[in-house]
Amino acid sequence: MSTVSIEKVLWIREGEGIAACGRIPSDSEFFRDHFPEFPVLPGVLALEMLKQTAEKYLASLGNGAGGRYFLKHIRATRFTKYLRPGDEWESRLTLTQSSDEETAWDARLYYHGEVAVSARLTLARVKNPQSSATSL
Repeated sequence: MSTVSIEKVLWIREGEGIAACGRIPSDSEFFRDHFPEFPVLPGVLALEMLKQTAEKYLASLGNGAGGRYFLKHIRATRFTKYLRPGDEWESRLTLTQSSDEETAWDARLYYHGEVAVSARLTLARVKNPQSSATSL
């Protein structure tokens, strides 16, 4: 049983953004519940794919910008196409704001060249990875 993850980074442009791609595994356990007669990728996993793409960008920077991040804000989210078992996808994220502690993104997930999911994301650096979630 596989989870959804980035298979390949297509390009990274420092100060601009990143594109990555992958395939939704047909054997993912979540399809049993979401939904057995019409399996579709849960929206929260589509957003996680976009977050992972942003994290790949941050990890690629040579200035120590890597580390752990959490989704601080998710805004203007739209789900316009179903993503199903075996579908190939491409994520494209444009960096709209960046500081030492946060990055903001215009994020899109594509299926066959058409936008399937779009959102504006803000990722914030986890200040103390050993602390509890309440102290973030």
